[in-house]
Order: sequence, then structure tokens, then C-alpha cells
Amino acid sequence: MDVILLSQCSVKGECSDQQKKYRQQVEWNCQLEVKAQNCEQLAKQHPTWAPLMRKCSFKEQCQEQMDMGREQAQACLRGYKNAMIDLGVSLKDMSASLAGFVENSWESFKKNQRERAAFLKECDKSIACKRDLVKDDHRYQGFTDEKLAKMPAVFLYTQAEDMKAHMASLERMRPKPYVPIAERVRDEVQLTKEQASKLQSLMSIAGEKIKEQYQRYSCYNAVAQEELKCYGIGTVIDPTLVAGYFVKGARVAVAASRLTKAEREVHAVAAVAATGSKVTRAELTGKYLSYSPTTVAQNEKWIGLAEKGTNSKITFLDIENSQMKHLNDTLKDKNLVTGLTNYHKEILFKKIEKLEAANPGLVIDKYSDFKSSRFAFSGKVPTNLDDQLKKVFAEANSEYTTKLRDSGVLKTGDKAETWFRGGTGSSADQANIAARYSRQTNTNDLQSFKNGSVQSSLKGSLKSLETQRTQLRSEVARTSMVQGDTFHQDVYDIVRKGGGNTEQIKAGLKNRFGLSQLSTGTVQKMEKYVKSVDEFSPGIHVSKREIAHLNKAESGGLSADVIGLGSANLKETAEALASSKNLTGALENVRKGEKAVTKKFDAQKKYFQNVLKDSVEPGKLKTVCSGDDCIAVATKPLTETEKKKILKNLMSNDEMGSSFRMAFIPDGVKVAEARNALANHGESVEKILRQTLSTSMEPRRLKGLVFGVDMKTKELNKGNVQLLIGEAQNLNLTSGERALIKKKFEEAIKRFNDDARAKGASSSYQAIP
Repeated sequence: MDVILLSQCSVKGECSDQQKKYRQQVEWNCQLEVKAQNCEQLAKQHPTWAPLMRKCSFKEQCQEQMDMGREQAQACLRGYKNAMIDLGVSLKDMSASLAGFVENSWESFKKNQRERAAFLKECDKSIACKRDLVKDDHRYQGFTDEKLAKMPAVFLYTQAEDMKAHMASLERMRPKPYVPIAERVRDEVQLTKEQASKLQSLMSIAGEKIKEQYQRYSCYNAVAQEELKCYGIGTVIDPTLVAGYFVKGARVAVAASRLTKAEREVHAVAAVAATGSKVTRAELTGKYLSYSPTTVAQNEKWIGLAEKGTNSKITFLDIENSQMKHLNDTLKDKNLVTGLTNYHKEILFKKIEKLEAANPGLVIDKYSDFKSSRFAFSGKVPTNLDDQLKKVFAEANSEYTTKLRDSGVLKTGDKAETWFRGGTGSSADQANIAARYSRQTNTNDLQSFKNGSVQSSLKGSLKSLETQRTQLRSEVARTSMVQGDTFHQDVYDIVRKGGGNTEQIKAGLKNRFGLSQLSTGTVQKMEKYVKSVDEFSPGIHVSKREIAHLNKAESGGLSADVIGLGSANLKETAEALASSKNLTGALENVRKGEKAVTKKFDAQKKYFQNVLKDSVEPGKLKTVCSGDDCIAVATKPLTETEKKKILKNLMSNDEMGSSFRMAFIPDGVKVAEARNALANHGESVEKILRQTLSTSMEPRRLKGLVFGVDMKTKELNKGNVQLLIGEAQNLNLTSGERALIKKKFEEAIKRFNDDARAKGASSSYQAIP
């Protein structure tokens, strides 16, 4: 913006034709950007943010630019301090000065591998930056500006780091003088010329990153953007923190402090009114998709406590979405299910905050992931904590269900009050098993591991499981269903995916293990056994979860599920239970088994990412994996040749490759929600196809195939769908097998359409060769 043109026009009140045209263009550009990001709706949803929003009138934009000279340093310092707080750094341990922030962030960006490329790219533009890189390296200190200008920042950085490592080895031999805290922490905002130059470079990096990762950045005024940039610098650009920055009450309070008393009263009333607002489906798949009530640092701290095992002085609380798989299968919209789960978290965490405020001295460590909310209560723990937690749990479920029902998100018969189950214990695993025990109770109450009836029931379940295991192994002793101390992993997979359809499970087991006879009674016992094992499955602990979605896949992309994570965990859990002598030992062994499975699946996801990187030109696919889901966003459309190459390369290791369920989406799908839904539909079709082939195709040959469902259509619920196949290197499908797969694919499309229509959707996908 040309501030001189604007200020002259504003002060004199008269504008030349050139100034008028410029003024109109400035206002028009602002209005377009604000409209594109739907900023007005953002302000309505969050009235307390209204003072932070951009205003597009000529006069207000001019005033905003003038204000920046006074506000910039303080806004930046606010952003930095809040970043440190959200990352779990206490005020007494951080440098509160802006100068200290600039120096610390400068070093942080250089050291952070993820941001180093952007830093060095920016550094190439500045002689001051290059000179700073080598300020401690005597080999380059005397170089002229002309000579440094010819040297890439990457080279200078590498040379300087090598010298630092050498000098550090010498420095470690010398004792360091103590510098008092009072001298280290100063609340000033004066910067040297060199520091001001560094800050501008950092701002340039942060601004571009935030615009890329948080689309609504442009909704905010210049001061708020400045604060957000420095928040991004302080966190070294963590998009999960950046996107939620102004949601946090402390941030709104900072902004509100710049209002008049009357304005604060108006926005306070509006904020109270907003707390009772309904949630929409658009919010669930937008605002709540990336919502996280905890930071990575908070999750890591909680995990550290959890890994120490049982502690009588700590109470653990575990609340999980027990219906996530069912919701994914029925709603066929993973983003919606993620949003539903995260919306429950928001309600729950607010109530936990009130509990914390009502109990001075109570210390609460918090954790959240894709499925669960977990807490550790220590410090001054009230004697009636269990009663307080039961009340919080009941109220959260009630409020959640009421708001979903009032908003029309729930369908008739949906019982959201039963989705989330909870338990407490003296260890994280005790709390988790208590939450799982809750699934079998008639009323959805918070269960306590120390409750005599809970322990008695769990011990009884262990004893019953051993009886079932022994009897089942006797009944199928002469078959390949037996493996280890329990059964083959595919047994758990077939039973789990059968969804209670005994005849389908029976047909799948007979085909997979080549059985001529298998009684219905044995299958029913196996169903009961697998369900009982699942009640002991451990919780998964992940400090940072990437959100896997195709929101930015305007040029198309793909999604993939890692097949068999659930059955692998069930197999390891069953083996751990079979070798355990008591309940405590069972929980310990189950946790060890989970860690082994997690290590294996992490290797599979890494393999998948490497295959994608090697199958297309560099930079064409950007991959993110989360849990057992992976997505890849294309920077330009994939060709059919590239898609087939991906499938072929996956099968270079047939054991790894056949563990993926894949769907491709085309470029040109304009609505993000439609992209994600198309991918989910493709994965659902693959799931149906593989399930039907499991009862009609030789199992070992089916294991040598990976399927990619190519959604050729840009429209949801109609258009062409093609099946792409990747084969193991030594597998040559016969013409009969190809005909069978083609027939079953057409049937899978028809079944998907029928299932969708039964749920009210008008689906008419067509299978093409």
C-alpha cells in the first residue's frame, strides 16, 4: 500500500483522479480477499475476535498502517510470549525481551531442519544475514561484501556449523560464569540495526508459512497479523498451534485490552451469547477438523507420566470415542468423524478447566489424539475427585448430544451420549481398560479400575478368555488357523471385519484357511473370543498427530489405509493375555505387544512414503500419514501411468504393498469436502471388493494384490470409477482371475450404491474397464 498517497488524500480530504483510482483499487482488493476467506462469518462465529478483523475502508486502512509504527514491537513481543506459554515454557524460564526473542528465534530457525531451507533461501538475499552466519568463523570474518555475495548461504552455514562444533569441543573444557536472571530477562523492545534486519527476515519466512498453513490469516488486521507472525516464529511454525491462536482466551484478552470500556462490554455480552450457539456440519469438517486442545509439549509430558506405570498419587482419566470405526464405516466421511470427536474434546476440556479452577493446588496434565482425551491428576488431589470427574463426564456427554441434536447433525436413532466411554485408574493402562470395560455396561457411567466390581469382572474375563482359547484351539487344532499361543492374524481380521455376520465370517475363514468343514458354533465362539480380547486392547499414545486430509488437493491426489492395524493389535493382545498370570501382568504384556505393532506399522508407512517419492517426479506428491491413514496431495495431476507405477512399486515388497487400501481422486474437484468424500467412497469400494474376494479367490494370490480405486469423476455420488491393480512380482493373474475381479468390482460398486441409497444418499457410480 502506498502510505504517502493514502495519507495525503486522507489529510487534505481531496483526491486527484490518480489517488481516487488507487484508493478504489486498494478497497476493492481488500474486499475481494475478505470475501474469499469468508471473514464476516468468522467474526460472527467468534464476536470477541471482531476487533482483530481487517477493515477495508480507505480511511481505516490508512490509519492501520500509521498505527503499525507504534504497535509493531509490542505486538511481536506478545506473540512470542504467548508462543512460549503454549509450548509449555514457563515465564521464569524464557527471555521476555524482544531482542532476546529475535536472537533465540534466529538460531532456532537455523537449527530446525524443517525450516532451514526457507531460512537459508531468505538469507541468500541479505549480506547482513550471511555475515551473521560466519560471525564466529575467523576464516570468513574478513571477507568483503562482494566476496560473501558470491557464496551461497547453504555453504556458509555448513562451514560455520563445522567451526562451531570444533570450538564447542574446546569450550566445554572451560568453566562458564554465572549470569543472574535479573540481568538476563529484560522487558525492553529496543533492537539494534542488525537485530531489526534479522526480525524482518524472520517475518518474511513466517508470513509466507502462515499464509500457506492458515488460510484465514488475511482476515486479520495488520497489528493482529504482526502478533500472529511472531507467534509463528516462536513456535517455529507449528500449524496446529497457529490455526488455533486466536481461539485461546488469553489471545482474545490481549486484543480486547486495546478496546474502550464500552466496546469490551459489548463484546463480552456477545461472547457469552456465542457459547450456546449450535454447531454445523460445515464447522465440524472445517473448524474442528484440525482442532487440538493440547500442544505437542503437553502430550509429551503426559506420555512421560504414563510410561512410568502405576502411581498411587496420580489419578489417570481416559475418555475415548468407542464408536470411531462404526462411525467411519456408516458415515463414510472421516473428516466429519474427526470433527465430531474434536467437538466433544472442546466441550470436555472446558469442563476440566472449570474443575481445575475449583480445586486450588490440583495439577492436571493433559493429552489428546485422534480418538482419545486423557488426563493425569496430581498435586493437591481432592478426596472426592472421582465424584467430580463422573459429573464432568456426564455433563459433557449430555451437552454434546443436545447441541448435535439441536443442530440437526444427528439422525434419528443416533445415540451420541453412548459414543464416548471413560475410565479412571492409577496408571494410564488401568484407566484405559476401565474405559473399555464401560462398553459392556448398560449405562454410560465413568468406570474406576479400583472399583471391586470392575476388577472382579476383568479377572473373570481373563479366566473366561483362557477357557475360550483352550477350547477353540482344540476345535481347530488340525488347521492353519492356529498360530503361536492363539490364532493366525487373519482370523482376527476376518472376524473383526465380519461385523457380526456369522455366515460371512464362516465363508471367509473356510476360504482363507482352505477348510471343507467349519461349524457355525465354532465361528460364534470365535466371534465372542475376539470381542473379549478387544476389551483388553491398549490405548495408543502419540505426541503429535498429523491431520491427513485432501483439503488442498485441487490438483488431485490419493488416500490410503494401512490394512490390518486393528487385527495386528488384536493378535498381539491375545498373545500377551495368553502368557499372563494375573491382571497386572496382562496389562504390562499387552503394552509391550502394542509397542511392537506400532514399530512395525511405522515402518510400513515409511515404506509407503518412500515408494510415492520414487514413483513420480520430485515434489509432485506431498504425503502425510496419521494413525493408519495416509494421504498424498498432488502439485499437478497424476497420469494413469504414474498411478499404475505407484501400485507396481508398492508390490516390489508384496508383504508391505498388499497392506494398503488406496483411492485416487482427480484434479478439478472444487469443494474440499467432496475431495475427502470421494476418497472415502473409493476406499469403501475397495473394502467391499477385498471382502467379497476373500470368499472366492485363493487367499495367497489375493495377498499378492494391491487395489487402487480410481475415482474418475469430479462429482460426488455419480460418475465413472475404475479399478487399478498392482501385482506381486511372481504373480501372474489368470484370465479367469481377472474376470472374477472385474465381476466382483462391478458388484462392489453396486453394493456401495445400494448401501448409500439406503442411508438417504443418491449414489449412482458406474464401474468402467
